[in-house]
Amino acid sequence: MNVTWPATPMTVLTPVVPGREQALRESLERLSGLGAPPFGRVAETHFARWVVVSGAPWRYRGLPRRTRPLRMQYLLFTSTANRPPEQHVEDLRTGLRGDADAAWGHCVGYPGYQQPAGFRRYLLHNRLPTHRWFAAYDATVQEVGDALDLRRRHTRFAVRMQEVDDLGLQKAFLSEFGDAELPDAELPDAELPDAELPDAELLDTELLDDGT
Repeated sequence: MNVTWPATPMTVLTPVVPGREQALRESLERLSGLGAPPFGRVAETHFARWVVVSGAPWRYRGLPRRTRPLRMQYLLFTSTANRPPEQHVEDLRTGLRGDADAAWGHCVGYPGYQQPAGFRRYLLHNRLPTHRWFAAYDATVQEVGDALDLRRRHTRFAVRMQEVDDLGLQKAFLSEFGDAELPDAELPDAELPDAELPDAELLDTELLDDGT
């Protein structure tokens, strides 16, 4: 259970410097190909991504009104983290470091990660409000990671134990997992009073003849 700060979304939309759209796409492609995702270095972050919003108008059935092409392309950043926005911005700066410059460095007015105050002002100024958002779960990043690791261990264990009898399965399970999955909470030592049951009465039922 998360007892620090609830999972909070953040959306930032920044205009791309005209003429640097392709360079931005190449930078994002390089970042996505890294062995270790850059957002994995940002504290308490469940999800984060960059998306380039092109200038083409969106056309789909049911559009409530006509749209006009965007005059510029934009870099859309979205994330979910167990941090207030101000702290999350600082976590982005210190976690991404040069990778932040590789993406936002192609955007208009970006000051660079080495300027803490300017970096914070830039992202918060270009932040968009989130009007409707739903959390999929109430857990920290560490708790989610631990749960996924436990699931992987259970899956591997189940595959290995396909041909083992019941007693062997029990012994192997206790050896593998022990009491790790038992809750920490302990039941109180106080004895529960015996439940008092009401006296049961047998009722004689008669079929009434209504003369029909």
